[in-house]
Amino acid sequence: MRRLLLPLVAMLAVAAVLTGCTQQSQAAPEPTQYVWWEGEGPAATNFPQRTYFSASTFPEKKHVLSGEAWLTNAGKRTGAEAFARYRVSVPADGEYHFWTRKFWKHGPFRWRFDDEEYRVCGRDIGLADDTPIRKFLNANWVALGTVRLTKGEHDFELRLLAKPGEELTACFDAFLLTPGPFEPRGKLKPDERSGKADPGFFAWEPGIDPFTTEALLDLRDLNEKFAGEHGYVKRDGMNLTLGNGEPTRFWGVNVGPGITALDHISLDYLARRLAKVGVNIVRFHGPLFSRSGDPAKLDPQALDNAHYLVAALKKQGIYTTLSYYFPLWFDIKPRYGIPGFDTIQNKRPFALIYFDPRLQEIHRAWTRELLTTKNPYTGLPLGKDPAIAAVELVNEDSFFFWTFSKRNIPAVHWQRLEKRFGQWLTRRHGSIAKALAAWGHRERDDDPAAGRVVLYEVYQMTSSGVKQASPAKRKRLRDQTQFLTEVQRNFYAGMQKFIRQDLGCQSLVTASNWHVADPATLDALERYSYTANDLIDRHGYFSGQHKGEASGYAVRVGDTFSNRAATTAPEALPLQFVQIEGRPQIISEIGWTNPNLYRSDFAFLMAAYGSLQGLDATFAFAIGSAFWDQSIKKFAASSPTIMGAFPANALLYRRGDVKEAGDVVHQVLDLEDLYALKGSGGFAAQALDKLRQQDVPPGAVATGAVSQIDPLAFYVGRVVRGFGKEKGKSTQVNLAKFIDRQQKTVRSSTGQLHWDYGRGFVRVSTPRSQGVTGFLSRAGKVELDDVIIQADNEYGSILVTSLDDQPLATSKKLLIQCITTERPYGFRASAGKSGKILDLGGGPIGMERIQASVTLKSGGGKVVALDEHGYPRATVVKTTAAGGSLTIRLAEDSPYHVIQR
Repeated sequence: MRRLLLPLVAMLAVAAVLTGCTQQSQAAPEPTQYVWWEGEGPAATNFPQRTYFSASTFPEKKHVLSGEAWLTNAGKRTGAEAFARYRVSVPADGEYHFWTRKFWKHGPFRWRFDDEEYRVCGRDIGLADDTPIRKFLNANWVALGTVRLTKGEHDFELRLLAKPGEELTACFDAFLLTPGPFEPRGKLKPDERSGKADPGFFAWEPGIDPFTTEALLDLRDLNEKFAGEHGYVKRDGMNLTLGNGEPTRFWGVNVGPGITALDHISLDYLARRLAKVGVNIVRFHGPLFSRSGDPAKLDPQALDNAHYLVAALKKQGIYTTLSYYFPLWFDIKPRYGIPGFDTIQNKRPFALIYFDPRLQEIHRAWTRELLTTKNPYTGLPLGKDPAIAAVELVNEDSFFFWTFSKRNIPAVHWQRLEKRFGQWLTRRHGSIAKALAAWGHRERDDDPAAGRVVLYEVYQMTSSGVKQASPAKRKRLRDQTQFLTEVQRNFYAGMQKFIRQDLGCQSLVTASNWHVADPATLDALERYSYTANDLIDRHGYFSGQHKGEASGYAVRVGDTFSNRAATTAPEALPLQFVQIEGRPQIISEIGWTNPNLYRSDFAFLMAAYGSLQGLDATFAFAIGSAFWDQSIKKFAASSPTIMGAFPANALLYRRGDVKEAGDVVHQVLDLEDLYALKGSGGFAAQALDKLRQQDVPPGAVATGAVSQIDPLAFYVGRVVRGFGKEKGKSTQVNLAKFIDRQQKTVRSSTGQLHWDYGRGFVRVSTPRSQGVTGFLSRAGKVELDDVIIQADNEYGSILVTSLDDQPLATSKKLLIQCITTERPYGFRASAGKSGKILDLGGGPIGMERIQASVTLKSGGGKVVALDEHGYPRATVVKTTAAGGSLTIRLAEDSPYHVIQR
């Protein structure tokens, strides 16, 4: 049972008192009176001396363990309860934060000091960091809560919870009592830094952030005093506003149960840290249901964890969206009352949420409990808390994706849906017989007498399937497509009514976010189904080539990879937002995944082109720790190249420095055509030039049905779809004025963005923000309106922005942010920067040393190099003044510089 922990500020005060230190130039003083003891050195234990997990089984990696050893157990319990007892010397009376470094979630145990009551560390715990050792073997720090101890000797004892016959697997590397917050860094003690970095890199390992006013970079004041201060987030046409009507954009991240299961101090720290770098929204994405009890009930601890997350974020002016249903989380078991899954290999309820009464009953029960249970940390149920920006109904599921197949959906459910189709056809045509006659097509398994009409799998609704169909079958497919669209859309509409009217929740509602089997034919229908709710959402990822048995979700030794730069691949990026008229557009999952050396352009491109297209919210996927990442992960947002690049880019995006463009393509689609699977048109290079360039003067707007969309149009301006009968009212500009495929460049219609995808870099130049991202050395001398940038680093992102909302030319406080490339210390691949992964390395993650200069044309003032948390460093920054300008040679190990005039 978790106890309420001391607030972060109080813990910092305790740390300051015990250490006798005062605040210096950057991070909080590390506590010196912590207590650390090794797991492998108990005073008494019945753990075996050697197991499959002993350090002797991985001699090449034992250095990642404290003392190069740990206490291990394995096999099944056949005798007495496994225990270990230690003698611990505590230096002073006080309340201590208690941690252990152990093997993942294995080895649930109970523990106590002296004769106190036992407390439990179960399987459902938050992992504060991760150090890979070998395949399926990791070391992780876990917070166990707080304890009050007196000065002197104490006994500490742990006992594994394994019952006779149950698995005993457990490994304990170290234990820690600390008077203040602790940032896990592998085997390092609280007052230690490794300083380790590969040649050409510097170690990214700042201390705990004390969040003092000495920071010269802190964006907390961009947020409201508390989330929902002015009421609920609202939809205003295609835009979002705060409760007071003020237009807003949301810069966000994803967190899951691994984060919410962390201790309260770590969550408070994370919330403040996110606000500092410009985050004003978080998507909680994870299962909350009970895995052992009634599937229609939420797990009390999981709900409590979510409640605390919302409360911690709210205090920092950060809104929350709730995503709690994903078919991949909900393996169907016989006791769930959903039949048929014993007949197929798949156990995930793909597409069932749209039509199965039992699954819908369970889903509504979750929604009711989630939104009506009082949050003990705020006093409000989530459904009455304006800090909840949106409720997401379904994650990544659809009738129009490849999972809509008989291989994934049991026959009993497929046939139920076919009966529902028969009922729909009776309403539309008068009877099933009339429908069959109207089509002129009948399948052998159609059963009009039973009211059942065959449904085809999704392939038949793709352009390839339609091409193979006879005219009669196409008529039948047309009705099937409309039926499925309406069932899906009606589910979303019914849930919005349930949330609004039955539960009284005024938060926005978003339907889903998934892709379709054939975008040209089905994507417009997918998004149309979302118009039953408030927001239009989608997901997207970009990566280099990555091959390995678990490459879809993990990075492992033996995997092969090649790097790929987004700045050379605009047509492959998930930054192409086909927006729906009248609805705000969000992207609730987006990420540049590992392994890929070229990730430092992510935040820059996201901010610049999200702003250009009027994107209303973006959520990086995903936060893996309350602190900085210490190892390479497939989905990594807590790393230097991603979160380290947040401050300047979040400010640019939220402030609207890049002008929102007008519509360069406005497509009006007839639902009848979409149901007939005529599609919304595909992406084709320079479609307008090929089709109608002779008829349209350069820069003018053409009217008439749009059958193709240039994939580079999204980097010129907005691409919007509407639904109606007047396809002739579609419009598109002549993109020849902005796109030059021979030179491989594209300019925004606002004139503020220029993409040279041939050489691989993007420039932004606005009154308040100017910079470049991509292959910096290849770009050479980049001259913008108010600044000149030149860098020798191969790849990176440099952005100069005002911190006082004034134009750069007159700003009194400017930020220069430079993010290069990163890799964990010791990471090795067969071809150097790519190839076969030989060693994943470990903490700290290093950033390539900065080799760049920035010239301010309007002169400068005092230049201060900052550390990774935005505090001044003692570094002397080299500057040269000439002709009214100031050239700054950026410090090699400082990602941020502030100029104070």
